[in-house]
Amino acid sequence: MDISFRPATSADAAALRLVFGEEPSEEQLAMAGGDIARARRFRRLMSATIAGPAGIRRTTVAVSDGEVVGLLQAGAEAGDSITPALVWGLLRTFGFPGVIRFLRRDRLRGRVHIPPPAGAYHVAEVHVLDSRRNQGIGAALMAEAERQAGASGARLMSLTTTTSNPARHLYERSGFRVVETREDADFLALTGVAGHILMVKDLAPPPDRPGR
Repeated sequence: MDISFRPATSADAAALRLVFGEEPSEEQLAMAGGDIARARRFRRLMSATIAGPAGIRRTTVAVSDGEVVGLLQAGAEAGDSITPALVWGLLRTFGFPGVIRFLRRDRLRGRVHIPPPAGAYHVAEVHVLDSRRNQGIGAALMAEAERQAGASGARLMSLTTTTSNPARHLYERSGFRVVETREDADFLALTGVAGHILMVKDLAPPPDRPGR
């Protein structure tokens, strides 16, 4: 299967939302108080952030047979920056009382949040279209991330994920290792997830130029 990569454009917005999907993670379901309908609306809100203008500028798409089958986004993770659009979206999703409860849950999430190391090329999002999973696209996206990191001059790559995310095996096969784990009993009780992990990969320095 041939896979090519290119920068995302505004024309890819719908495809990015499709790749990101609408089924919430365990963490997102917990943030919505266990309400699956609200959790899906919250997922769509995160999808709009990823497929919005700021997100698109940081996104690379994987294309196979003319179809966008995966996405790679570097930099800040969706929802890390509180913007007026995000606040409005939360109000529409949860209502005012629901936002107060959401913010209380988000404080628990903050206990396990791990910021990326300074200067690292941070892999914020990696997603593969549901119908194209288990075809090597995830591994190809990680290889593309490493190529981009090297081209940027970064000496370190990083990513964060939950302790229970099965994609951790993909990251380990790509050469990432766990360097920090943050767990919290209250977060576990809320989400069923123990916490978050920070994974990093050291990049080889560029070879010396001839004559140096």
